Amino acid sequence: MKNSAVTVIGTGKVGGALCRRLINKGVSIHPVSHSGYEKWLNSDSPIGEVLILAVKDDVLNKILIEIKTNKGPVLNGVTVLHVNGSLGRDVLAMLESDGAHIAAAHPFQTFAEDDPSALDDIGWGIDASEGAMSTVKALVSFTGGVPVRLSDTSDAGKRRYHAAAVAASNFAYASYELARQLAEDVGIDPHVFLVPIMQRTFENAADAIHDGEPFGITGPLVRGDLAAVEKQLRAMPDHLRPMYKHLSLALLEVESLQLSSETKLALQKVFA
Repeated sequence: MKNSAVTVIGTGKVGGALCRRLINKGVSIHPVSHSGYEKWLNSDSPIGEVLILAVKDDVLNKILIEIKTNKGPVLNGVTVLHVNGSLGRDVLAMLESDGAHIAAAHPFQTFAEDDPSALDDIGWGIDASEGAMSTVKALVSFTGGVPVRLSDTSDAGKRRYHAAAVAASNFAYASYELARQLAEDVGIDPHVFLVPIMQRTFENAADAIHDGEPFGITGPLVRGDLAAVEKQLRAMPDHLRPMYKHLSLALLEVESLQLSSETKLALQKVFA
């Protein structure tokens, strides 16, 4: 990859992190930002061996049509990939008639900013044509990731794949936000109280995944302590009660909870 040239359309958090990592590793990069897109589209700038599309789902198709219209003749032999998690490579199919090799390659990570360290040791879900596969695998490995060819690349499969990332990151953030606001409400320092328990929870989850065992959880709901759960719910500030209810109901759906059907039903009624 080091002697390759790469064009990246979209220099936000993901595209920016990729650009920074590739530049740091000596790759010739042509980053195309939103403000410079029209100029690039109507120029004769060489694309290079790889064209990465790091744009939002809702503008991807528009950009693909424009690229095909303006750049079609020079796409022959170019590997074109998008990094959107919920879309497959089929959205790029219109470029194959111009000789492009197409792929969907998604970094399974959360990007708060364009920090290239977020690319270290992460899995990438890949859906690629045979002509693109080796190049995409090499690109992912070169940027510090682990390329994994997805076995289910149907639309529903990709949606579930992406939902796994949402659950692992954004849903965890919902729990954190509830904890943060409750800590603020009772006047405890989140750095002293929340950070250690969050770190331990992550370590426990990582160990459970590694060992193939259920994740060990504690608390009144897990114990089926109906009275304690009801008191906790009543103590919630009004604006936090809905979030507490939703997260508690979600926890009740965890298969590994050792609760009788009667206890589970009674707890569900508490949150109704």
